[in-house]
Parts: sequence; C-alpha cells; structure tokens
Amino acid sequence: MKNLLTKFKMFFILATDLAALFGALFLMIFIRYGKDYFFAQLNIHFVPFLIIIILYILTFYIFNLYSFRFNKNITEFTSSFIKSLIVSFFFSILIFYIFGSFFKLTPKTNLIIFTGIFGVIDFYSRIIIRRYFVKKGISLKIIAVNNGERNELIEEIINNQNIGYKIIKELNNFNQKEIFDLKPDIIILESIKEIDFDNIYSLLKKGIAIYTINNFYEETFQKVATEKIDKETMIDYVSKNKTIFNFIKRIIDVFLSLLLIIIFFPIFLIIAILIKITSKGPVMFSHKRISLNDNEFIIYKFRSMYLNSEKNGAVWTEDNKKDPRITPVGRFLRGTHLDEIPQLINILKGELSFVGPRPERPEFVDKLSKDILYYNLRHSVKAGLTGWAQVNYKYGASVEDAKEKLRYDFYYIKNRNIFFDILIILKTIAKIFTY
Repeated sequence: MKNLLTKFKMFFILATDLAALFGALFLMIFIRYGKDYFFAQLNIHFVPFLIIIILYILTFYIFNLYSFRFNKNITEFTSSFIKSLIVSFFFSILIFYIFGSFFKLTPKTNLIIFTGIFGVIDFYSRIIIRRYFVKKGISLKIIAVNNGERNELIEEIINNQNIGYKIIKELNNFNQKEIFDLKPDIIILESIKEIDFDNIYSLLKKGIAIYTINNFYEETFQKVATEKIDKETMIDYVSKNKTIFNFIKRIIDVFLSLLLIIIFFPIFLIIAILIKITSKGPVMFSHKRISLNDNEFIIYKFRSMYLNSEKNGAVWTEDNKKDPRITPVGRFLRGTHLDEIPQLINILKGELSFVGPRPERPEFVDKLSKDILYYNLRHSVKAGLTGWAQVNYKYGASVEDAKEKLRYDFYYIKNRNIFFDILIILKTIAKIFTY
C-alpha cells in the first residue's frame, strides 16, 4: 500500500499546477487580445500551449517538485522551482522554433507573458499549500514495534516527517489493545513474525496498513537498507532474469551513444582545446574501473585535475568546489558532467551502459568490499554513466557515502526497467542544469 495521504498531497499540488497553467494561458490571451478576440485566439493557442503545459508538468516532475523527499525547505524549493521554470521556458522556445510552421504560431511575447504569470501564481500557490499542510500537521500516524531497540531506519523516518508520516508511538512489543486505542494508519514491524495471522487480519479489518520496516523504508525513501536485509532476500534482488530488458537496453545504448558522439563532436574539440591551453598534461584521462561480474575496463574522461595529482595513489574526490587538485576548467567540466562525455566510447564498446551503478576504481572496490556488506553484488549488473544513486545523492567521498549510495544502487537493481532508466536519464539532465 502506498502512502495515500502523500499521494493526495501530490495530486492536490499537481491539480494546482494545472489550474495555474491553464489560468496563465487564459490571462495571457485576455491581456494580449482583449475580450473581443479571446475565444478566437484561444482556439488558435490551445493545442500548442497544451503541449507546453505537458512539458512544464514533466519538467517539474524531473526536478522533484512532486516529491516530498526533496525541497525540504523554502530555499531548496525556490531553487528547484526557478530552475525548472527556466528549463521549461527554453524547451518551449525550442518546440515553437521546430514546429512553429506546423502550429502556424511563434508566440515569443505570449510565451514570456504566459511563463511570468504562471511562475508568480504557482509559486505563491505552492507556498500557501505548503504552509497549510505544515500548520495542520496532516500526516499519516505510525506505530513502530521495535522489540525494545530503536531501529536506525525509524530514526530516518523521524528526521524526515515532511514526507507525510508521524510516528506517534514506539512499542517494545506488539500490543493489539494499545494499538487499537491509538488508532494509527500504519504499523511498522521489525519482523512480520512478531504477530500471528489472526492479529494481522484484525488490523487489516480496521483499515490499518502493516509493513515490515525494510519494505516501508524502501517504499518511502526509494532505497534499500542493505545492511538490514537477509542473504536470501538480497540474492532474490540480484538474480532476476532480465534478458529482454538487457537486450533492449543494449540497443538503446548503441543507438544513443552513436548519436551523441556525432552531436557532441564539436564540443569534444572545444573542451580539448580549453584543457590544453589552461594546464599541462594530456587532454584525456583514463584509469581502471570495475563493472559487470567484477570485470575491469579502462574508463575515459576529459582530464579535470592537474598533472600528477594522484602521484601518491588514489584518494577520494573531495567537493568539486574545494578539491585543490581540480583545474578551473575541470571544475566547470565536473559540475556540468561534461568530463564524462568520452565515456560514450565505453558505452559503445559495451563496457558501460547509460544507466547503472557507477563503476568504482579497483583500489576502492577492494576496501569497500571489506567494509560494506553486499558491496560486490552491485557488480551483478553493468555499470552506468549515471545511476539512481547519482541523481539522489551527493558526490561520494567516504565509506559512509558509499554505504548510502549502495542503498540507492540496490533499489535500482531490484526495480530496473526501461522506464526507470529513462526517468534516471531525464533526472540526470536536470542535474546538469543545477550547476
């Protein structure tokens, strides 16, 4: 069962966005053409702007504006909102530039007015909705049965109650009478073995949802608590037969990598020149990485560090803006991920895919395999240029970061499909615009 309250909130916000978008369209036409020509112009503008409205909604989704896991404060929300608005606007211009003759419409001024009206209305509408839900404290009530010891996953839920949940009670053992008295929406259990089927059925008849902590955590945060899962379950995650998916994925990888190599070739040359004239050393950088079935391969990247930056051995990459080893051009390349473009060659060769767990260096794999449970199982699928961990988590620079990214990697491994891959690619493109 999904969080119905969270789904309702998202549906309500989506409905508000749609109302603001159509309202902006009507106001724009009224402002530009007046009431006498309103309906005639609405007939002309409706279909083209319907496509633009769908584009805006899709862009908002890609920028996580329909997820409570992101935008936890007003600053993050404002940043995401402005960036998504800018991206939507420029893609709208592109659509009209390409299909303007088909629509018989190239509304540059109208598009500016439409975007401005929508931006103001929707921004303040979302702020009002956000404050309303916070003020009312509207959340699903949870009772956690934790066997006398607080699970760290419960801690994460407590620290992220903006997602629409509130833990009202923690019980050391299952007490049906106390549970019924508190009238929760959800029961989270350390293990489903804690109660028998009759008690489960009694809770279900009362409309109370029941989760094990692992399943609830996975569904809520879209990552897997790998250290809390038994070996049998973990093997089920990585041993699913995905023959058709892998075949289609490979066709897409070959087609897209060829297309992008052709498109990006002029950018290849510009980047190469910039690297060469701003710092000593080769344009390209290569080193070993680990992919499917622990196979080593040579990965290619544009050089973003000064020459001999790793003469004393491999070290974790620090924050892009603070790492002294990174050149000024390299800082830009890393921030926009343009340093990764040469990996299209790896994808074409079949060593990488567009989507999958990011390949790690052998030196780090040896260490992380010893420190992190199940770490090597991420190599049960082909590594990727981008991945679910990359669009959900910061740049990793420690063992703890690697543990957190592994949780996202396993969520991808368990749920991988073509549509999930497309979503990750779109979210990756969105991240490039956040540099």
